[in-house]
Amino acid sequence: MAGKKTRKCQRCKLDDTLMEDMEFELVGEKKPVKKFYHKECFVEHLKEKEFKRIEAEKLDVLTEKIKEIYGVKEVSKQAFPMLQKLRNGEPVYGNQKNLSKRYKEGYDYLLIAETFDYCSETIEYWNSVKPFNGFMSAFRYAMTIIIDKIYVVEQRARTREAEERKMAQHLKRVEVEEQIFEDTNYKKPSKSKADITDFLDD
Repeated sequence: MAGKKTRKCQRCKLDDTLMEDMEFELVGEKKPVKKFYHKECFVEHLKEKEFKRIEAEKLDVLTEKIKEIYGVKEVSKQAFPMLQKLRNGEPVYGNQKNLSKRYKEGYDYLLIAETFDYCSETIEYWNSVKPFNGFMSAFRYAMTIIIDKIYVVEQRARTREAEERKMAQHLKRVEVEEQIFEDTNYKKPSKSKADITDFLDD
């Protein structure tokens, strides 16, 4: 045991395991550093990393949709905490009472993007008639519209997904039925049909 080193796990912060019994990943571009993890902590770390990667991709989709509606090249950094609160199911505006249970569970970034798309004409209308003081003033107003309509869009998305599932199940059933039909009606070709060359003179 002498000379053998333990390493601190980057996830649970315990320093109780030998280096060779741990997983590690290299972090950093120019001078990569080894970050060590317990084997079970490493599995959780990778899951979390993948979740964050997918979340970042979804947020990019939402950001592009907002840029498109507002005709801007960049979305103000002040907008993101509001979007994040809606994503996490936290009150976007101070102490909102009577939040629905669903609201408290949060909404996916792609659903928020779909709601922006659904409300885009309304948002563009108010942008043209209200004297907003800059992007954030207009964006805050738009967020009240989004919060009001996101439940409607979610119900619409759920109905669509249910219909897609039904269609997929129906197609699967049809395929199975066709396969059964083919299997029960399939006859081996007779010799006379199979090889016409037998009837030809040599």
